[in-house]
Amino acid sequence: MSKQNGACAYEYCGNEVFHVFEVFINVRLQVYTKKINGIPTLNSFSGLGFRLHLQQIKPMSTAQQRKLDAIRNDLFSGDDILVAKAIGLCEEEGSAALVEPLLAFYASNAPESLRMRVADMLGSLKVSNVETYFLQALANPQWKHTHKDIVGFMWSTGLQPVDAVSQISDLAASGDYALTFECLTLLESLEDPIPEEQLLESIAVIHKAISDASNNDFKTLLNEYMNVLNYQRAQSDLND
Repeated sequence: MSKQNGACAYEYCGNEVFHVFEVFINVRLQVYTKKINGIPTLNSFSGLGFRLHLQQIKPMSTAQQRKLDAIRNDLFSGDDILVAKAIGLCEEEGSAALVEPLLAFYASNAPESLRMRVADMLGSLKVSNVETYFLQALANPQWKHTHKDIVGFMWSTGLQPVDAVSQISDLAASGDYALTFECLTLLESLEDPIPEEQLLESIAVIHKAISDASNNDFKTLLNEYMNVLNYQRAQSDLND
């Protein structure tokens, strides 16, 4: 079964194993999903940077898949009682596969009280292999109103998106002070080495944003962001 929602696409096929190739190519983020003995599918998303990542998804039992599908259906049912129940089950399951629909729900016009429950969950995740879902959400222009919060979720859950720093920097240069502040906070929290090409792309983007900025407060914030990038590059040179 294949399901698509917003900026994300994922494939399900019972107990079969999939290889997922994620290629971040300059200004387009392309996700190739290839079934072992089937035909590749292609979905494109906006993004920045270069990354080639190979991930093998462990097969899921039919019972597990049906349970997750039922949770998703209730989450988007429009019935507040069913939605609240689905959110509670998401908390109990703690499955990475539920992160994408939770992000989609947070970006929706659902009741604020339910969205805040989901926000609390997204900001305190204890599951692995979820970084891709957050980056795809950030690449979705229809979810622009949630980008600041999503970057905050990434920081609070301790994610280390070093291969997507140029994507984060592109957001930081967008002209939104609050979003840039969240991007700076995330950048400062990165402990893993940042690839040089990510740093160079980011420095170029932020340098242009500083030149174009007319608001002094925003320009000051961008300069702080640039200082962190330059520090990271200097640290990278020392380690080479």
